[in-house]
Amino acid sequence: MTGIICATETEMKAIINEIEDIKEKKIGRITFFEGKFNNKNIVFVQSGIGKVNAAVTATLLIEKYDIDEVIFSGVAGALAKAVGIGDIVIADDVVQHDFEVEAFGYKKGQIPQMEVWSFKGNEDLIEKVKKTSDGEIKLHYGRILTGDQFVHKREEKLKLGKEFEALCVDMESGAVAQVCYLMNVKFLIIRSISDSVTDESSMEYDKFAELAAENSKKILKKIIKDTDLRKTENEQARK
Repeated sequence: MTGIICATETEMKAIINEIEDIKEKKIGRITFFEGKFNNKNIVFVQSGIGKVNAAVTATLLIEKYDIDEVIFSGVAGALAKAVGIGDIVIADDVVQHDFEVEAFGYKKGQIPQMEVWSFKGNEDLIEKVKKTSDGEIKLHYGRILTGDQFVHKREEKLKLGKEFEALCVDMESGAVAQVCYLMNVKFLIIRSISDSVTDESSMEYDKFAELAAENSKKILKKIIKDTDLRKTENEQARK
């Protein structure tokens, strides 16, 4: 089964209205929604903002449900001039930029005692995105950064983008990726750009977050549809 996570209310609204046969289950203060999205059985949940919220939610999702893949869908801020508002970034890998323990010999962004510096998205899921792309929305593939801060100053965005060779930044993807890595569950990160690298306020985010969330949902629907078609084809081939 596919688990789908988003962080904000805006991102949640873009998806939940299209889920059919919804059943709610509350675990602590987190509400999970089982149902059909694009005719596929899924579990959907809003994590809330930040790495702790995202990590707790992802862990519960994997532990409490029969989840074999996690897709995180939402919005992010651009770190490169080539990435425009409404564009989609698919994470080849994710790095938590706010980890700094270089004094102990770790590379900036590496979590102590972890074997990897970045968490790589599942290649098969990334390939599905490439195969279902129809050119309606501009897609980019590359590194996404995560940190517990809203990066809004132009100089800081450009610095992070250059230092980590990253395309965009958010506040949750790295935590979800880390949980999936530790739990041996494949994951895909889909982020649509809500604010450009030149914006130094929250005005662009406020204006374009809804558009970005809708674009993320469009890509998500195509992947879910593609997954079901391939599953049906494989089942027919075995008969």
